[in-house]
Formats: sequence, C-alpha cells, structure tokens
Amino acid sequence: MTIDIQALIAKRPHLKDPLEMYARWQRFHQEAGELLPKERSAMSAEDSRTYPRDCAGPIFRLFVSIFDLPGEELAPLGQALESGEIDFMRLPLGEVPVVSALPATEDELSKILFLVSRPYFLALRQTFPLDGSQWEDGRCPLCSARPALATIVEGPQRHLHCSFCGTSGTYQFIGCPNCGSTDVSQLNTIMAEDESGFRLATCDACHSYVKIVESSILDEMTLDLADMASLPLDLVAQAKGYVRMAPNPIALKTMG
Repeated sequence: MTIDIQALIAKRPHLKDPLEMYARWQRFHQEAGELLPKERSAMSAEDSRTYPRDCAGPIFRLFVSIFDLPGEELAPLGQALESGEIDFMRLPLGEVPVVSALPATEDELSKILFLVSRPYFLALRQTFPLDGSQWEDGRCPLCSARPALATIVEGPQRHLHCSFCGTSGTYQFIGCPNCGSTDVSQLNTIMAEDESGFRLATCDACHSYVKIVESSILDEMTLDLADMASLPLDLVAQAKGYVRMAPNPIALKTMG
C-alpha cells in the first residue's frame, strides 16, 4: 500500500514532525533493501542475527546520511556493526549492547539500533514468513518482541502486530499479551472521541497497554502509519500511568 505522507500530514498537521521522521525511515528502508543480499533462503534464523559484514558498513553510512546524524561520533557503532558484534535478535527482548566510546545513553542507543535494524528484521520476515502463527506468551513468533498494535478480525479473533519485523499473528481473545493476566477486573478499554477507529486495551496488573486498530482504518493506511496516526492515544494512556512495551515505527515508547 502506497501512502502519501504529505497528504496524511495535511489531515493531521499536529503529527507533522513524527510523520516526516517516518518518511525518512521509509527512504532508509527502501535504499537499505537494495544493499542487502537478494537470496537469504540458505540462512537459518539462528545464523541470521545481524547484517552481512560486507553490507553493514554501507547500510550504517546510509542511515547516518538519511537521518542527518553525526557520523564521526557514531563511528564506534558503525565499527561494531561491521565486525558483527551486535546481535539484532537480542533487541526485541529489550537487551541493549554496550558499545564502548559511544557518546549515547542506553535509551538513545536503543532507539538508534531499532531504526537501523528494521530493514534487517523486515527482510528476515520475507525469508521466514510466520504471519498467522500463534503468539505464544504474547511474543512475536519470529523475533520475540512484544506487540505494538492489535486488531480484531472476524471470528472474532485478536491479531497482534510486531513493530520490529512486521509479523502478525493470533492471540487469545481475552487477556493481556504483556503479562498474560486474564483477570477481567483488571483489563479495561479506553476510547477517545477524536481518535475514531482506535482504542486502548489497558492492563492494571502490569500497567501496560496495547493500541487496537479497527480493520476499517487499514483500508486507508498501513499498520505502521496507523500507529503513527494514533500517537495522541499513546499520550492519553501514558498520562494515566500505563506503559508501552514495544516501540512505535520511529523508535518511541515514551511520548512527550
């Protein structure tokens, strides 16, 4: 699905900055894809845990250029990527590697690695498609990330969606995918009148939330853009003390 980002900005001018950031990521994903090997079918999921060394450097330099980042300051990260030191498959588990001599906090490095690794994860999904598979313990069956979004489909069934690799799959209809609680007294829904097509599923057991996207929204935009378009709901949830467990498409968990 091709979406005109500028048209979406015209409809939601309050989201201009994050949507323009996402447009940069789209460009990075497209150009990074041209640098990645076309045939990956011979690689196992266990052996495919980072960028191939011959394209890690070019992809990192492309990333720095598109996002207008200080390449000299981030050089230690580029070197770590080129030497294969960073295991991307640990990132969805919330594990951030230590990169010596890098002037960045753990949170800043986590965001950078999420953005720089997404072309890898999306390519991995193409090689090992697991869409439709059950999300055991509420984790993505391909990369083990927590869900970024949920949708309700006919059945009814609840599908969870991954912001790292884009995999979607089924999960039990009642229950928190982040902690597994099925205590309905602690599971609630929050809706906002000015955010039609979106709502929040909150859990008071673990104080987390997942945004729910109505299927009609996906006739108009991708899941990534649905997550971006509903940023105001993240602010609502977080103002009430709930936390987001998976980053959105521009690496944000905490808004504001």
